[in-house]
Amino acid sequence: MIKNKFFFFGILVSLIANFSCSHDDDSGEQVIEPPVDNFYIESYHGFYAQYNGSLSTFSNYSNIISFEYDTSNRIIKRNGDMFHLSPNSGGGGYLHDSLYTDLVYTNNKVRLEKKGTPYVENYIPDNETIIELDAHNRIIRKLNFNEHNYLERDTTNYTYSNGKLMSFVKTSNRVSTIGDWSFRYYQESNLYYTNDNLDSIVSIYSSKQSSVSYTIFSKKETQYFSGYDTAENPFRKLQMFEETFNRSLSKNNFTEYRKTSNRYDYPNDNYYATPTLGPTQEIVNQTWNLAYDENGEWIYDLF
Repeated sequence: MIKNKFFFFGILVSLIANFSCSHDDDSGEQVIEPPVDNFYIESYHGFYAQYNGSLSTFSNYSNIISFEYDTSNRIIKRNGDMFHLSPNSGGGGYLHDSLYTDLVYTNNKVRLEKKGTPYVENYIPDNETIIELDAHNRIIRKLNFNEHNYLERDTTNYTYSNGKLMSFVKTSNRVSTIGDWSFRYYQESNLYYTNDNLDSIVSIYSSKQSSVSYTIFSKKETQYFSGYDTAENPFRKLQMFEETFNRSLSKNNFTEYRKTSNRYDYPNDNYYATPTLGPTQEIVNQTWNLAYDENGEWIYDLF
């Protein structure tokens, strides 16, 4: 009798454990609850991030990106960002200590705004990013606004499966200030993994003008990630920032990165026809030599 009691008690404990470790979310996906992750990154060397443009080194700047946190270990300020040079100066940019990003949390949303000290604030266009999170703190939607020479707004929606980000679709709207037309741009991206590390991202770019009925496919871009180490990924909680988005998606750290592009060609500029994919061109080929401590962990604030 005592043995039977212990047997049924064991079954009860097993059922409780299974119920608490996994459940179905609102989309029907079974989500395995990860263990509590109390790690938070204080700073990193900016040359490990991936900015939209080439970075130059200036000795009078630290090239360090640092973070400030609230009492819940949520990032409320990121210090340091890329200062973009004008095309007349050769383009690209450098990491400027006077640039920063404020983050404000309201329910399941995070508002990001890039700012600068009085010395540089006039160079920063009006901007705002709103990120919506699901119950597991994963990004499900991002709304972005930037005022450059034209008004630009874009929305990105994210899809997950088995705990991994599998695809995202970015839609951008640009409205003419001198005519009654608008353009809608699309970026549809699919992500592929090898085990728990990101292998590649394939993105298809297209656009549609409001005055025509067809959609024009412009290019296919493929990003490749390889040369992974076995160290813990310190960037895993930095998915909200564009320049660390790719690094945040893997268990370990890639040391090799390539990006290729293929243009779509429409015979005789007939946009009603089916386009063909042109030859592959390599756009970026980059490697990093990472340094590690005695425990085999990446020293990410040293370049």
